[in-house]
Amino acid sequence: MGVLTQSRVGLFTLIALCWSCSRPARELHISRLNSPLPIGSVVPQLSSRTDGRVVLSWLEPRPDKGYRFRAAIGRDLQSEPPVTIDDSPDITMFSANLPGVAELPGGAMMAYWERADPKANDDPYATSIHLARSEDNGKSWAPIPSPHAGGRPGMHSFLSAFTGGSEFGLVWLDAQNQRHIHKAGANGSASGDEYLGAVGLRYASFLSDGRQVADSFIDPITCECCPTSAAVTSRGPIVVYRNRVAPPGARPEDIRYETATVRDIYLTRLENSHWSEPNRVYADNWVINGCPDNGPAVDASGNDVVVAWWTGGGDQPHVSVAFSKDSGTTFGRPMRISTKRAEGQVTVALVDHGAAIVGWLEEHQTLARWVDSGGAVGLATSLGPAPNHTRIPKWIGQDGRVLAVWNESADGQRTVRIGRLTP
Repeated sequence: MGVLTQSRVGLFTLIALCWSCSRPARELHISRLNSPLPIGSVVPQLSSRTDGRVVLSWLEPRPDKGYRFRAAIGRDLQSEPPVTIDDSPDITMFSANLPGVAELPGGAMMAYWERADPKANDDPYATSIHLARSEDNGKSWAPIPSPHAGGRPGMHSFLSAFTGGSEFGLVWLDAQNQRHIHKAGANGSASGDEYLGAVGLRYASFLSDGRQVADSFIDPITCECCPTSAAVTSRGPIVVYRNRVAPPGARPEDIRYETATVRDIYLTRLENSHWSEPNRVYADNWVINGCPDNGPAVDASGNDVVVAWWTGGGDQPHVSVAFSKDSGTTFGRPMRISTKRAEGQVTVALVDHGAAIVGWLEEHQTLARWVDSGGAVGLATSLGPAPNHTRIPKWIGQDGRVLAVWNESADGQRTVRIGRLTP
């Protein structure tokens, strides 16, 4: 075979580029499934089990106040009878904060959700985490002591769960180091309530029998109310969250909520029973003097990791995606995948080696898009009208496609939709 000349190399390169440009962008195909959830159900959440079954959980409004925390467990979510985990007027709901059910090592299940904390002294954001364990596929649930029992009342929210090795891990945003000062106005109304001190990222782990064996702060100073997300890599569990860059030597009690500071996305890893120093996924350098209630999402398989997040940096709110090939140690340059002025509330699921499907809110629609680590981006596809500020739950990758669930808004009512997304 002859040697390629420079002109022939250039010709082949041009042909390859033209062929790449002529390929149509991947379009997602949506197969909608019948939803077993009644109208008005909110904050749906998905998780998968090692035996192939799927858990769908949600909250149903009670006739008076509060919610029923329910779940359907099986291979066919459309025909499985739901089970009730908790039914209480004290169960709270915030559309960016998702309760859920996850698998414990050995096959039992752990449910996690929140109730309003009656010991909170007029703090409207104060919640307590509730846990329950089931050994019979959800037919019965035994309560587990709260992972923060005995601490100062306050917010304990934005939970994420993972199962790694012989333990089950739970992370959440915790106001243990924050003080709420209630200022009553006329007729007892709240007037300029203050929150002094930092909210931090806290961690607890449990054995298969439900016994708690660890409790610590991963990061004592974080953004105050942005959802967290967790996944398990070949090097151990990872957690992504929106951090709050504090001055060197700052103490949690010195932090003030309204101080303008950089609030970017960070990642930390649990390895050899220790959490690594949190590292920034990407330097958006977004400075804001409040919490946007808008956190990241992560998925992992082996060494492959994908993180999606929303940022308002540069007065151009958008959603970005970044891939890692080394279990989250380093990331490639992020790709902007939103098309207009995005509202965020992201989710993401790996569907193949180096490819993922991302979901986010944009102009009151739930959008989804295929993207891969090489920079290829598919067409943005609308799944339907979305309620304002509603976080999209975690989606599950299955054989090159995604099992997806989301809230849809129509005629003033919320409906939970289920579907399969195939690139």
